[in-house]
Amino acid sequence: MSLLEVKKINKFFGKKHVIKDVSFKIDEGEILGFIGPNGAGKTTTIKVILGLQSLNSGEVLINGYSISKDFEKAILKVGAIVESPDLYMYLSGRKNLEMIGAMYKGVSKERIDEIIKMVGLEKRIDDKVSKYSLGMRQRLGIAAALVHKPNLLILDEPTNGLDPEGIKELRDLLKRLAKTEKMGILISSHNLLELESFVTDVCLIKNGEVVVTSSIKDMRRGDRTVYIIRLDKTDGIQELLNKGDEVLDNKFIKIYRDEKDIPEFIELLVKKKYKIYEVRENIMTLEEAFLKKAGGNIID
Repeated sequence: MSLLEVKKINKFFGKKHVIKDVSFKIDEGEILGFIGPNGAGKTTTIKVILGLQSLNSGEVLINGYSISKDFEKAILKVGAIVESPDLYMYLSGRKNLEMIGAMYKGVSKERIDEIIKMVGLEKRIDDKVSKYSLGMRQRLGIAAALVHKPNLLILDEPTNGLDPEGIKELRDLLKRLAKTEKMGILISSHNLLELESFVTDVCLIKNGEVVVTSSIKDMRRGDRTVYIIRLDKTDGIQELLNKGDEVLDNKFIKIYRDEKDIPEFIELLVKKKYKIYEVRENIMTLEEAFLKKAGGNIID
């Protein structure tokens, strides 16, 4: 059973159809990057998943429970930050966590200490939140979302305003949560560069519609596997190439092959007296892959 199943959900604001048959799922240990341009429908979809906005049609299941029909059971093991963490700036980080923990059953002092350590705030947890950097507030917000031991974490644009160090801290934390806590994580963003180093899967949305859902690996490889080969020369090599292959310049060629066919092609090059200096798979960036699939700008 998936931790989260989104099944053909639709949302209208008046006559405007903003979410159109959106479907995807998240299993334990997966980090799904929910990506697309600003205004694509990411935040609205997340609010529907969390029951903050009603569905017009479709279904959202969390741990097997319907968010529409069995809200309390569905939301029980969910932690979320939508837009920005809601924190009391005049209180310490610890007091914030204690107040939030008091809203749930069975959140012990030991659990709060465990969460503080997990997000790396041990040294500053007793300082007022007003003295925290933006990255520290974001980590405290995630700590608040984790106090009740959820198995699904939902974050909407969590890297907004963070500096490179803050982004790295957040990235490392989410990878650790997915691996050690077996948590499923949904993270929305329009900044693809930040996501491509740690998400396991991607769901691309544009104009309220899912363009493609795929593993990050398959998304960046595209429909055909491309290899770049650096040689001592490219004279006369055209006769060895397949349709669609390219001579890039006097040193490089680009070929489309299955991995299993590469050793045979290299043997052919050696037989024809070409010297081979480099063979590498040409992996697209996530942004390049998105543009290829969806077209248009990433950030509208």
